[in-house]
Amino acid sequence: MKEKEIINGIISGNEVILKLFYRKHLPYIRSYVLKHGGTAEDAEDIFQDALILIYSKLRSNEIEITTSLSAYFSGICKNLWRNQARKDRRWIMADLLTDPKDEQITVCEQLTQKDRKHLFYSYFTTLQESTKQLWQLIFDEKSTEEIVETMGYTKKYVRKKKCETKKKLIQHISTDPRYSELIEIS
Repeated sequence: MKEKEIINGIISGNEVILKLFYRKHLPYIRSYVLKHGGTAEDAEDIFQDALILIYSKLRSNEIEITTSLSAYFSGICKNLWRNQARKDRRWIMADLLTDPKDEQITVCEQLTQKDRKHLFYSYFTTLQESTKQLWQLIFDEKSTEEIVETMGYTKKYVRKKKCETKKKLIQHISTDPRYSELIEIS
């Protein structure tokens, strides 16, 4: 089937073409998402989101595809998954740092939160002093400009250091056996 036929089929909602498109592309997207920490369900959600996105852009003539439709679609799926994974990691970090002050939280939930914080801080304390100071400014919700001014770093270095440290912490924490136990509890 030619690219133009597939594009027209997507735009018109042709069931036969959409089923063929699913059969051809979903296994690759599923494999990619599974290799990068997701589930089969995540892959299907990403696939759907990408298909809706490409449909709406094709229908409104907002895009001109200069590569193959397969490559373009795969790129959209990968970007969507990377964004989703990045957002999920931010939530993991936020969950680890959440303060259980809400009176509605049960004792068990409070203990779990306390254990999460303890796990986080057990790795956080192993960082270099300058990195801990940088993160303390981030936790204090200082802007990048304020951090640059305080620490004497460049913006690029602050972003790089923040990203590297976060990645390192997430890797260490997610491989810790205590993390698996805490995930099972919640």
